[in-house]
Amino acid sequence: MSKKELDDFTRVLGSVENTLLEAGKESTKKFTRDLITVQNRLFKQLESLSWLQRRLSIKGQLPPLRGWAASPDILLQLHTHIMTSRPKVIVECGSGASTLVIADALRQNGLGKLISIEHSGHYGAQTLATLEVEYLESWVDLRIGELEFWEGEHMSPKNAEKPVRWYPKSLLDGIESADLLWVDGPPGATCLYSRYPALPAMSDRLSAKAEVWMDDTIRQEEKDICERWGQDHGFDLEYHSLEKGLGRLTRAV
Repeated sequence: MSKKELDDFTRVLGSVENTLLEAGKESTKKFTRDLITVQNRLFKQLESLSWLQRRLSIKGQLPPLRGWAASPDILLQLHTHIMTSRPKVIVECGSGASTLVIADALRQNGLGKLISIEHSGHYGAQTLATLEVEYLESWVDLRIGELEFWEGEHMSPKNAEKPVRWYPKSLLDGIESADLLWVDGPPGATCLYSRYPALPAMSDRLSAKAEVWMDDTIRQEEKDICERWGQDHGFDLEYHSLEKGLGRLTRAV
């Protein structure tokens, strides 16, 4: 190899080395930014869980709040809202940790009833057992029924792979003037826009001052549903930047 070729090779090698070093620095910066983001999110959830536990009157522990469960930040906001607004009738789609939190707030208020709609007998039984341990079952009307075909209007395209299913309408019998509709079911895997029927099914069962809360609005499907609800039913919509997102629909009385 001639001196010129050696010099050229050295320059190329130096250039590659500098490029790798810069790439390594950028990668390290990105990793650090991502780590800080994760730490901040974790801290917010731990902080929310701590405040929630202080507010709750239960003696035992909450069900696990990871995975599909509602996050501590939204449960804290839900509990605080109920304690402040003192609703008389609440309807939730999908039971779980939220059922316990809502029932606790009602008991502390000394008034109100939660109608909890659930499609799974297994999870419904778990929810009921948790309520009974905390002597909260009298505050909850837990209604369980397997999902069935939904015949009403829906956002799912007609050629969708999965048929549209929702809770049996019979589970809504007797519900009147609900002040809060909390939507955290059915599961997203049920069908496209699986949670859409909640407001059409409940629209004539809400009070004039009712609010509708949708969990998981970090997902586009839930956002699309909220926006459609707002347009079709005269609600104002705002999003809350919580871990899994919250869509809150309100209307002027």
